[in-house]
Amino acid sequence: MKQIFLFKYYNLLLQNTYNRTLKHNGFTPCGVCWNSQKSQYIRFNILTFLVKRFSLNNHLKIADVGCGYAELLNYFLKENKNYVYEGYDINKNMIDFCRNKFKNFNFYTESFPVNNCDISIMSGTYNYAVTNSINSWEDYLIHNLSQCITRCNLGMIFNLQFEKKRSIRNNIYYTNITFMYDLLTKNFRRVEKFFSNKSSKDIYFLIYKN
Repeated sequence: MKQIFLFKYYNLLLQNTYNRTLKHNGFTPCGVCWNSQKSQYIRFNILTFLVKRFSLNNHLKIADVGCGYAELLNYFLKENKNYVYEGYDINKNMIDFCRNKFKNFNFYTESFPVNNCDISIMSGTYNYAVTNSINSWEDYLIHNLSQCITRCNLGMIFNLQFEKKRSIRNNIYYTNITFMYDLLTKNFRRVEKFFSNKSSKDIYFLIYKN
């Protein structure tokens, strides 16, 4: 029970953090603590490629968890992807912006899907840590993934930044690839990892429902 309250507190800290960055930088990559749109789109390209490992169906229902200002949806539209999209974010200002900009899509102020989906995608959702406790942030990560998987028909894809040694530096969580893979396999049935030189600071994980 104490852990649940702690995770809610982390969500509150995250909401406040992004409210501050939005105030200074607006609904831009910097406003959600990304370096640039270019780096965003490289990750989106990789994530879209990884979706095909679950299914070649072009009409999958995608839950974008930690959607921010829904740039992943914008990417899908530019690339003429026909996925059924829903966006989720714990920041109400983000969700209000998305609802005004993308009126034909559903957005929810939640940390995990409230409706069933085929795949949940979390692009950088767990990179920004609001604690210096590595173990606690990893517990928060597993908790959120465990919530997400219950609504997924096929599975989830997410990415993290990595280094040789796990750390939290300047609020950014860096995992160790082997450690995270082992942690995920202890909590989920089937896990794959994926690395691309196009996004050389990131490691991608695929978690299958079955």
